[in-house]
Amino acid sequence: MISPRKIDRFDARVRSFLAQHFENRQPSLAELTGLWETDARLGLPNEHFVAEFTSGKQATLAQRTWELLLAQHLHDQGHELTCVGDGPDLCLEHRGVRIWIEAVCPEPRNLPPDWLDGPKPGEMKVYTIPHEEILLRWTSVFDAKVQKLKAYREKAIVLPTDAYIIAINGCQLGWMPAARGITQMPFGVETVFPFGPLQYAIDRETGKIEGASISLRFFINNHNNSAIPTTPFLDPAYAGVSAVLGCAADRRHGRPLAVHMVHNPLAAVPISHGLFGAGEDEWFAVPVPDQPGQFDLHHV
Repeated sequence: MISPRKIDRFDARVRSFLAQHFENRQPSLAELTGLWETDARLGLPNEHFVAEFTSGKQATLAQRTWELLLAQHLHDQGHELTCVGDGPDLCLEHRGVRIWIEAVCPEPRNLPPDWLDGPKPGEMKVYTIPHEEILLRWTSVFDAKVQKLKAYREKAIVLPTDAYIIAINGCQLGWMPAARGITQMPFGVETVFPFGPLQYAIDRETGKIEGASISLRFFINNHNNSAIPTTPFLDPAYAGVSAVLGCAADRRHGRPLAVHMVHNPLAAVPISHGLFGAGEDEWFAVPVPDQPGQFDLHHV
């Protein structure tokens, strides 16, 4: 547990930074101050967190803000949170199972510059959403956090009996961040299941559209033209990951945080549905009878 004296020192440092950095953005100042107060009251912040949060760098500010948003969201669901210095960002217990949450907020690399810049005052712009480029950022950080899990296991921080969730926030991936990909499903689903663009059946004689379905996409090519698999949750090698929690919001704006939860049907340690308040945006796969290795995706 962090000493009250250290929390007081952290508090003065964070409040000074927020007052200066968000001087002309009072709604953000008020919201981030409230998030910080919850985090400090729960005894979660440490020296590294405070140093990054107050560094003035946009990327680290976004990453640490995501952790604050997660902590507030999970606290609102009634979970008791802890934080281990050398471990994942947050930890809680449910029915005797320890659940670790590793948060990441990917930086906007290899995205079209025009997509990252919003319209200037009085300007109207038409955009094409770079779905694949955004998805590649999600798949990249997902893989990075899978590798991190291996390190946590080697250090005996995350045990084989623990659940491990990768929480990805895409709020930096465009001036108008998108939570859903070209499938119309959340990017968290597209990251771990092989769903692709909508496809239409057209009658060759009449030219009429007979029906629509979602295509299968087992990989996407990155900027180096390497094939990146989109099948982690169909691969037993990823059984250590219990779920992906996804989001694309950098603020709550007085509302509950909009998140989606994608469960791993092959998870060694599965987690209960509804545990994180995912509400109407929770996704899970169930085996198809008499078809080994086949799953149907369901949405609650």
